[in-house]
Amino acid sequence: MAAERNANRPYDVVVWGATGFTGRLIAEYLAKNGPKDLKFAIAGRSKTKLDEIRQDLKSTTGKDLPMIIADSHDEESLDKMTKQAKVIITTVGPFLEHGEPLVASCVKNKTDYVDSTGEPPFIKNIIDKYHDQATRDGTLIVPSCGFDSIPSDLGTLLAVEYFAKNNKKTKAVRMSVDDFAGAASGGTVASLLGVLQNTSYREQLKCFTDPYYLAPDSKDKGPDSARPTMFRWDPDTKKYQTYWVMEATNSRYVRRSNGLLNNAYGPQFTYAESVAAPSFLSAGASTVGTMVAGAALLLPPIQWVAKWAAEKFIPQGSGPSKEAREAGYFVCKVVGEAEDGEKVLVTVKGVQDPGYGETSKMMAESGLALALERQKVGTKSAGVFGGQIKGGVVTAATAMGDVLIERLRKAGMTFETSKL
Repeated sequence: MAAERNANRPYDVVVWGATGFTGRLIAEYLAKNGPKDLKFAIAGRSKTKLDEIRQDLKSTTGKDLPMIIADSHDEESLDKMTKQAKVIITTVGPFLEHGEPLVASCVKNKTDYVDSTGEPPFIKNIIDKYHDQATRDGTLIVPSCGFDSIPSDLGTLLAVEYFAKNNKKTKAVRMSVDDFAGAASGGTVASLLGVLQNTSYREQLKCFTDPYYLAPDSKDKGPDSARPTMFRWDPDTKKYQTYWVMEATNSRYVRRSNGLLNNAYGPQFTYAESVAAPSFLSAGASTVGTMVAGAALLLPPIQWVAKWAAEKFIPQGSGPSKEAREAGYFVCKVVGEAEDGEKVLVTVKGVQDPGYGETSKMMAESGLALALERQKVGTKSAGVFGGQIKGGVVTAATAMGDVLIERLRKAGMTFETSKL
């Protein structure tokens, strides 16, 4: 068996941005649910704020966590931090503004990386700049390991694996957010506005008009259209479907998974994503509202007003209460269709607020998969397509696959496969 990667580093995991809303939840999750011998630290740029989090976690979990002080604009401090960890988990966004220096440091120091971004231009930027070096060094840089884009990516993987085990290729996957309850945090809103304000119109146009925006350039593109689902009846879920705001990120992420695996899902594989509506009228109203809001947000004056409102009413660092997080949930239904017409349903469920309770769980378990099961994720233990990806700017499905799915099942999430 190959030697364990970075075995002599003092920390299995470092949570960067632990003073932020989601970062704090991740640190709390690791302290409560991680193995007793897990070595992890919290990190940020404010010693005062970090110490407040440290004391709070000590009182609620009994863990006295070490702290690391670093700054996104101080390369030396980032290098000092990334050299100490097997894996960095980061929630520090907007990623277009603050994310790249940490990725650069992780690649330079051969440290695996997990983040919560939902910003496709950020992912595209780090692919262009760091994928080749990370691939050569065997470093796994895995963006979007929260509600963006784990349910979409791993739900699709299970559907595709179901057919692959029977020597079939997948023709299409459609993911529907069937039901959910949850609230937005200031960090999420800031990231959304950051994409609009920190990305050129040309880059925004490329992102929204190229369905293969994140796919490897060298791979043959499939037949997918850039046109998202706006309004339709789905006979498989038996619900009306309309536009889902996370579609632009998740669909391109799933297509990257297929591209990284040399189109192993299927040469004509297509992917679509939408959100279920309870009635014809609500689906229609949602479609119209989405089109109007989307068009308005392309205008700089509207962006400025939206930013002002967000900073005033839902500032960064804020988020739903513990009671609200625990009352939240989500249900995603992933319908896969093989080339011969056979269909399968994968149901993915979370038992807390999707953006925070379940996102903190998904990110923490992603970090633990890389830190504690690194030797398994690069083998067939990761599933039908396991062992093909050793490094690069990759995806949850291609980096961790079934290893992560099993961790999330044990952590309380549902991943169920059934024939339609």
